[in-house]
Amino acid sequence: MRAVATALKYAKGLFIAAKELNKVKEFGEELENLATGLKGYPEILQALQSPIYPPDIKQEILQEILSYFKVDPEIERFLKLLVERRRIQFLEEIVAMYQALLDEELGRARGEVITAFPISDDERVELERALQTLLKKEVILEAKVDPEIIGGVKVKVGDYILDGTLKSQLEKFKEIIIKGV
Repeated sequence: MRAVATALKYAKGLFIAAKELNKVKEFGEELENLATGLKGYPEILQALQSPIYPPDIKQEILQEILSYFKVDPEIERFLKLLVERRRIQFLEEIVAMYQALLDEELGRARGEVITAFPISDDERVELERALQTLLKKEVILEAKVDPEIIGGVKVKVGDYILDGTLKSQLEKFKEIIIKGV
């Protein structure tokens, strides 16, 4: 719980600064690129979080990362602050909360589409457009594959859930047969 509160505090602080600088989208994209890129190198995040390494070594590691990712000076200062205050371990949560704040600001909704087999980008985009018409806001879907649903599609966007999976239908049939409902 404390981690969530800490991450939210930093995400809101950065978001307020971004609004003042009129860079909310840019900061969001840079943070997401950075967080996605660092996911592939957990040892780097571990080194930045570790109490074993002195702060100057951590700042050098961060500087190497920043030279690769090319971020705004404000994002650079923000990341240095996270390392300095030993909050870099919350980076993933901060990025997620920042994206939520950005989505709210832009009237967007994020969700997921779950299928038994991979869908193409064209199919995902078509589904996003259909949901945009239905929900009256921009929708961004993350495609996931779950073979256990057998077939069909399940969509979750906020509180909106559309479950057209074969697994769900079979469970309903089973309930009807067992309970006679």
